[in-house]
Amino acid sequence: MGQVYEIHKYRGESFLYVVARTNKHSENYVRGDVEKMNAMLTPEMRSEGVRYVFALGTVDSMGKKTGDRTRKKDKSILDPEGAAATS
Repeated sequence: MGQVYEIHKYRGESFLYVVARTNKHSENYVRGDVEKMNAMLTPEMRSEGVRYVFALGTVDSMGKKTGDRTRKKDKSILDPEGAAATS
C-alpha cells in the first residue's frame, strides 16, 4: 500500500470534499501548497470557517475512487434506457 497526500476542504468542522490527491509529490511540497491555498482565502471565506487541510491517504483509496467514476461513465454510455430517452 503506497502513501498518497491529499488536500481536503473544510467549512468549520464539516468536511466538504477532496481538492487534490497525489502520490507524485513529496509531503513537504503538498503541505506548502496547503499553506499557499489558505493564504489566498478571502477574509469572507475565512470568516465562514473555510480552510484547507493536509491529509494522508492510501493508493488503494485512490484507485477505488477512479474505478467508481469509470463504472458510472460506462453505465451511462451503455445504458439502453438512457439512449432511448435521448432519441
